[in-house]
Amino acid sequence: MTSFYRLITFCLLLSLLGCGTGLKQKNILVIGDSNGVGQGWVYKLQAVRGGGPLVNTSLSGNTLGFNYGGDRSKNTLENLTIYLRKGYADMGGIDEILICLGTNDCKASFADKHGEIGENLNVLLTNTKAFFTERGQDVPNIVLLTPPAMDDSKIAEFAGGEACIEALSASIREIALTEGLCLVDLQKKPGQNLLQYSKDGIHFNAEGYALWAEAIVETCY
Repeated sequence: MTSFYRLITFCLLLSLLGCGTGLKQKNILVIGDSNGVGQGWVYKLQAVRGGGPLVNTSLSGNTLGFNYGGDRSKNTLENLTIYLRKGYADMGGIDEILICLGTNDCKASFADKHGEIGENLNVLLTNTKAFFTERGQDVPNIVLLTPPAMDDSKIAEFAGGEACIEALSASIREIALTEGLCLVDLQKKPGQNLLQYSKDGIHFNAEGYALWAEAIVETCY
């Protein structure tokens, strides 16, 4: 699709959202990695919904449950309570939690732990629900995103990452089905098409991130 037609599609999506989904009014907490930082997919999602309350805790190098080089600051299981408290402090409540992690967990340095990633996500979901139920609050709507397509031939740090991402995405699909959560399957849409918008096989340009935002809204809202 050319940039012109993608712009038309993007504008049409904006107009449709203005007709009554209420997405703009929702308090959204995002837990993600470098693809959600700056003008990444979260920035594009905000554009699609026309702004609105959002706390973005995305962090470059963030994982579901591993410490890179012994650093716990980028381990979501270690910092989950901090993220959830920040969402409440900044917005006064949380309606939606969007979780898009797993790419960094598939680094070659964690190769001997790749089989643990799915279980770490299960623990993350259990702990998230407990945070609210222990306070007598309703659990927000949780949306899971699979990691996006990857080309692991371009960065040695991610050697073997493609196979890991495929296996993890299968686990995420199963978890979403079991837990009754909305799933944005980036492996299927936009799928491998997303890689045409990437120079390093891991991160994407504005057009690529716009595809993420479209997929989120079309699938779950």
